[in-house]
Amino acid sequence: MRTAIVVDDEPITRMDLAGMLTEQGFTVVGSAADGFDAIELCRTLKPDVVLMDIKMPIFDGLSASETIIREEIAGCVVLLTAYSGRELIERANQVGVTGYLVKPVEERLLLPTIEVALAQSIRLRVLRQEARTAQRQLEESKYIERAKEIIAKENSITEGEAYRQLRQMSMDKRCPVGTLAKAVVENHSQKELVDRAKALLMKCESLSESGAYKRLQGLAKTHGVTVEQAAREVLASIR
Repeated sequence: MRTAIVVDDEPITRMDLAGMLTEQGFTVVGSAADGFDAIELCRTLKPDVVLMDIKMPIFDGLSASETIIREEIAGCVVLLTAYSGRELIERANQVGVTGYLVKPVEERLLLPTIEVALAQSIRLRVLRQEARTAQRQLEESKYIERAKEIIAKENSITEGEAYRQLRQMSMDKRCPVGTLAKAVVENHSQKELVDRAKALLMKCESLSESGAYKRLQGLAKTHGVTVEQAAREVLASIR
């Protein structure tokens, strides 16, 4: 049994729409009079369908729809509007709404519109997931390449050997190569940050390397921050 939420600031309209949905085999699990309450209901109930009026107080339908679609807390959103126009359709498409009905809603159009909206929402969700996966893989590749360079340079080995080391470490630690590579890069960046701050303190205050590091440790303790954060503050304050 598929579930639905009806959102409209007119109680009679909500009742009529709920009745139509029930006739079409949906279970109406909630209703709301504004977009804010609609979002909260969706976060709790995760309905298959949201029938959403556009013009409402507090939080309008398009804004609420954008949040619901971004958070993926409903199967699809079908907008209800008293008029149809190119501007509305363009805004709805930008938000990710996959269906709309002109009020007063004709029951014969309700189910076909919902079915198309659900199918289109599934396709869009798959595309978004694929895009996120591709972006994550790209970022992981960048971290792996940088980690290979760091390991190769620090150990005077080839990048091929560095990659084998990285793979072996990932297996030993039961950690994805990309995650481990990111940790290697971030740790190296923090070390570079501290080294730059030490060099600056050595130059500006005539300190030894150990003296500069002790100075960073003292600053970190005084301000209740990490040595890396203290190094960043030193670099920002001494030009």
